[in-house]
Amino acid sequence: MNYRKNLERTERRNQRMAREDAAGKLLERAPDLTDLHIEIDETPRGSNVGGTRYIRRVVLAQAPALFEMSCSEPRCRDGGYDVTSEILAALASRQTMFEGQQSCTGRCSLGDCGRVLHYVATATYRHAEDTKAPAMR
Repeated sequence: MNYRKNLERTERRNQRMAREDAAGKLLERAPDLTDLHIEIDETPRGSNVGGTRYIRRVVLAQAPALFEMSCSEPRCRDGGYDVTSEILAALASRQTMFEGQQSCTGRCSLGDCGRVLHYVATATYRHAEDTKAPAMR
């Protein structure tokens, strides 16, 4: 039993690493980005209680241009959230604060998981004048 779980966990990790490699680095997509953190609130469908809250601080030097988050419901199978396109679009337009919401697409024993992820992101960018070369004397 443990061998099978470990094998499944290893396979999921390898698949995620392949997706991260394919996505490229975040700083290649948003080179002026200097700071990004995302406040995440995940709740059961139709409820404001019993949720999971956390802040994801993105380490820009290493971050892939991939924003996938796992569903926190232990019984959920094949679920999670992929907010990559929404976040990359907001960063491309240099938004400093943006938010979004997505439902889990996974399945639980009684049907659709249906947990809802809501995020609020705050981004800071280098100003255009910060990127100019110093004047020659």
